[in-house]
Amino acid sequence: MLKWFLTGPDKPRIQDKAVVKKMYHTARIQAVTAMILGYGMYYVMRMTLGVAKKPMLQDGFTPTELGMMGAGMLVAIAIGKCANGFIADHCNIKKIVPLGLLGAAIVNAILGMSNTTWVFIVLWAVNGVFQSMGSAPCIVSLSQWFAKSQLATYYGVFSIAHYVGEGATYLGTSMIIVALGWHAAFFVPGVACIVLAFIMYRFMRDRPETYGLPSANEFEGEVAQEKKEQQVSTKEAQLMVIKNPYVWLLAAAAICLGISRYSISSWGVIFLQEAKGFDLVTAGSIMSLSPILGGVGSFFSGIISDKIFHSHHSVTTIVFGIVMLIGIVGVCYVPAGDPTLAAACVAIFGFGLGVILCFVGGLLAVDLCPRKATGAAMGVIGLLAYGGAALQDIVNGILMDSAKVVVDGVTTYHFETITNFWIASVVIMTLLIVPTLWAKKHKEADGEA
Repeated sequence: MLKWFLTGPDKPRIQDKAVVKKMYHTARIQAVTAMILGYGMYYVMRMTLGVAKKPMLQDGFTPTELGMMGAGMLVAIAIGKCANGFIADHCNIKKIVPLGLLGAAIVNAILGMSNTTWVFIVLWAVNGVFQSMGSAPCIVSLSQWFAKSQLATYYGVFSIAHYVGEGATYLGTSMIIVALGWHAAFFVPGVACIVLAFIMYRFMRDRPETYGLPSANEFEGEVAQEKKEQQVSTKEAQLMVIKNPYVWLLAAAAICLGISRYSISSWGVIFLQEAKGFDLVTAGSIMSLSPILGGVGSFFSGIISDKIFHSHHSVTTIVFGIVMLIGIVGVCYVPAGDPTLAAACVAIFGFGLGVILCFVGGLLAVDLCPRKATGAAMGVIGLLAYGGAALQDIVNGILMDSAKVVVDGVTTYHFETITNFWIASVVIMTLLIVPTLWAKKHKEADGEA
């Protein structure tokens, strides 16, 4: 059974250069498109809970219970993403990624028919297991089909995926809830994604070598890079990741990134409802600006870093950490009832997040590690990033419950402590990137020596 997941054997090399070029062109377009749409729907399968929180509270769930649900899923993602990162370096990506979407879709469809707390806690964690089969394997696929020199560009393009999913969730899910109730918000997208998983399987691809094609580096004429990649085995490359102190420094920053990112995506809608006085559709529409501008930031992240900051990725990350900070402070302190200003602050936060996710969430680690260990590098970063994400759900749920005030049967939630927690996470994340400037200089000096 497990052999089914392994990458296929190398086929005899195709010698016709025209055929190779055509196959590469077709495979790249199909694989990237399938990953963007498919992984985008991964996010729809994981973010419904964040949009449905208020109607679920009205149906008897407590903030602590909702926090436990979210934390359970994120812990499962953290552990699973680390494991699947190492596994993905050996697997057929065409099989593992669509299977994850199929499993997540089935879980969501089942939850659309449930109203029981323990069922939600257990199955939402199971959803996290399936969710962990998406990101790291997709990045592995990109590293297989694109040369080292192209990876930053296409990583930025692929990163649009989760913003597509987030935007679709904020807008679509809020509308489904208003029209059909919160149960339908789980069930309807779940059924749709069951179908999409099979479509994704049709267009995803295994490694180029399994189709008789040269590696991406060889295809693009980057012979020196290809020879360098072949000097170590996959196992040796993965061990290099574990021993690399820069990877762990980035992982620490990723913890704080996970806290700030998921605090806003999981609790932003109910925050805008409770603290700022917006209705569900307005709050969902405002929050949809975060993934929209995040997608823009993600798409242009490589260009911004290369052209403006001369490929000093750490500097880029610090600058846009400050942009994120400006945005989140604005979101937290914008006057109640002002949707325009709230939308502007959410947009600023989202743009900064979109840029940073490309570097802290992937490229900075990938640049430090061999291609054969791309999955391992993403797994280590993902483990701690989603650990931070899980922590925020527990902390936010407890803080929200503790700040609850009931007067004449009307429940009011206060967010002062919660927002301080959100802001602090962005500050610490940005500060943790600063030592990478010093570390890089010393690494370069050691190399010259």
